[in-house]
Amino acid sequence: MSPHHGPLMDGNPARKPAKIVLTDAKDTTCAVITFPESGDQHAGAPPTVMIDCGSSRGTQETAEKMRATVLRALAGRKRIDHVFLTHPDSSHCNALLPVTRGLEIGQVSCGGDLRQYAGLQGGGELHRWLVGNSARTFPPSFRGLSTPVVSFAGMRLYVLAANSTGNTGSSDADANGCVLLLVYGSLRVVFLGDVPGSVATGLQAEAFPADAADGHAGRPLASRGQMLVLGHPSADGAYGWPWGPEGNHRYTLVREHNPSASEGGSATGHAHAAVLLADPSAEGASAAEAEEKDRFTFTSVDSWTAGPQPSPTAGLSA
Repeated sequence: MSPHHGPLMDGNPARKPAKIVLTDAKDTTCAVITFPESGDQHAGAPPTVMIDCGSSRGTQETAEKMRATVLRALAGRKRIDHVFLTHPDSSHCNALLPVTRGLEIGQVSCGGDLRQYAGLQGGGELHRWLVGNSARTFPPSFRGLSTPVVSFAGMRLYVLAANSTGNTGSSDADANGCVLLLVYGSLRVVFLGDVPGSVATGLQAEAFPADAADGHAGRPLASRGQMLVLGHPSADGAYGWPWGPEGNHRYTLVREHNPSASEGGSATGHAHAAVLLADPSAEGASAAEAEEKDRFTFTSVDSWTAGPQPSPTAGLSA
């Protein structure tokens, strides 16, 4: 996988805004990331990334709403440079074709085995699309913390883990899912997909190596700044170490959706949660330190802007 898309500019302290937009329905799973503009006029347009594109309902109306959200997030762009499907689950990929209709698609990367996508309801067309777009999968027990898959203007995206069972064709699609990590200054966003808590726990030693130095090649998950965790965990993945409220973090549950039971008794929809962790040292930061500190700002209930803000108050602004 190509390690870079454009130049790294971590030495530049003036960070430009970047945006993460999530589809605005509770039962959908799709994130669109627009990387920050570069100060280098020769660097080209910032890349766009899509992580998952599905709906537990799978209706045309839901897909149309998702498409409208994605097109707004692209802000006139007609290309998605990178698409990541975390794992073969209809709730994470069954809207991909109608939502991306007419858009140019760059690199496509998938958790699990491509043949598993063909086995989903209506997956035959999706599988042909993936093969036609030369979609790539990850090797068994893949770990990618050492090298970002996308880098531009100081923002980096890593595939933290994929195919954790050690068998790409395992029937445990949740455990084989990709875990993606976005790093921008002191901000980090973790996309858990559906991985169970056991997989998140297993990443602890790798994500927090005791003898590694801070920095983009050292500890991008070092406990400083803020970390937003987004996921549809099949177990307690959004709350287990190192993501949850244990330890010396300030902890905020930003959003949670628990599926309701249908008349037949079974739950409908898809559970998900957004958890914000912050370095407790931010509480005692001086105004000057806080003014320089990267932070998340909510621009809507489902959209975040990452970058320096004028307010000296650390934390979230509604």
